[in-house]
Amino acid sequence: MTRLREHANHCVECAETLRELAVWRGRLVDEAARVRQAFHASPETLDRLLVGSLERIRALEPERERMEASWTFQEAVMLMRLLVEPFCGSGTAGAAIHLAVQRSTLDGAAAWGLFVRNMSEAMGSVCGNAAGRLVNQVGACLQVEGA
Repeated sequence: MTRLREHANHCVECAETLRELAVWRGRLVDEAARVRQAFHASPETLDRLLVGSLERIRALEPERERMEASWTFQEAVMLMRLLVEPFCGSGTAGAAIHLAVQRSTLDGAAAWGLFVRNMSEAMGSVCGNAAGRLVNQVGACLQVEGA
């Protein structure tokens, strides 16, 4: 995270991207809290709400084209955690990530594709199929060093 912040201090485009991610994360946290407080929802209802959210996000066009960043495995895992915490809470997100990292380490090196599959499976079983698909789609979009 320190490396990312240092880079953003010198790169206007990345600083803007981080700001946009922070805004989206804040909105997701607020919306997730509002949904949890408003009613008890079945897993099917939560799945449907998440699918609807994904469709709305996809409908937004980016303000400008961005260069694809190459993330380290640790940075990409941190981004994935920021993505799932609003839906399942920090404890569940942390446990799912810890398990996925353990299952994705081969000969001392972490494999990104395997991590994404394991994380997607964990999120699907804990938070519903749409959460698993979201993890899978985001994981496939992240360009990770050595992946």
